[in-house]
Amino acid sequence: MENTNQESLSSYVSKLIDVCKAHKKALLVAVVLIAVIGGGWSLYSSHKEKTLQDSWAQFYNAQVMLLTQGSAAGFAAIDQLNAAYPNTDAAYYGRLMQADLLFTEENYAQSVDIYKELLKAKNPHIRMIAAVSLGAAQQAIKEYAASIETLQNFIAANPSSFALPQAYFSLALSQELSGDKAAALETYKKVLEDYTKTYFGVFAKDKINQLSK
Repeated sequence: MENTNQESLSSYVSKLIDVCKAHKKALLVAVVLIAVIGGGWSLYSSHKEKTLQDSWAQFYNAQVMLLTQGSAAGFAAIDQLNAAYPNTDAAYYGRLMQADLLFTEENYAQSVDIYKELLKAKNPHIRMIAAVSLGAAQQAIKEYAASIETLQNFIAANPSSFALPQAYFSLALSQELSGDKAAALETYKKVLEDYTKTYFGVFAKDKINQLSK
């Protein structure tokens, strides 16, 4: 029985060798393709990891430039980051940092342009932050209708976002500033009801008292 199995195995190996000889060229091509694909994937993964590391290193450098040399040098570094590593998280956060700084320096119109650009980001977290910030920036330049639309669109598209309290509060304030007191009052009431213990809930309560007089 053992001899029979050995003969059977020997016969199988012999046939396999014959097949390999007959299709040697095709097998060689297949082996080469596997090696190229495997090597290419390894190089791609290595390149991707290096790109990730280098992009964040450049983001850190941009932060340092902002802190030590001011906005002009920092913004130039952010531009270089975006040129070298477009559509990376590091580039997105660099732009967001730039827009936020412009906003705090009351350069609202410039921040609006960058926030709008970030609405197209591949990173959903960046898109959410940019949308809420855009609504606030549009409000700051008195584009109340645009702010209301931006914030309403955000709320409709992100029903469970962490940024909803801020979005609703900004919406209510834009409604109030646009002269739509009734809509503002309803939105403030929603903020107070749904986010009572938050920073926004406290301010909403004050606003309701003011608008109810």
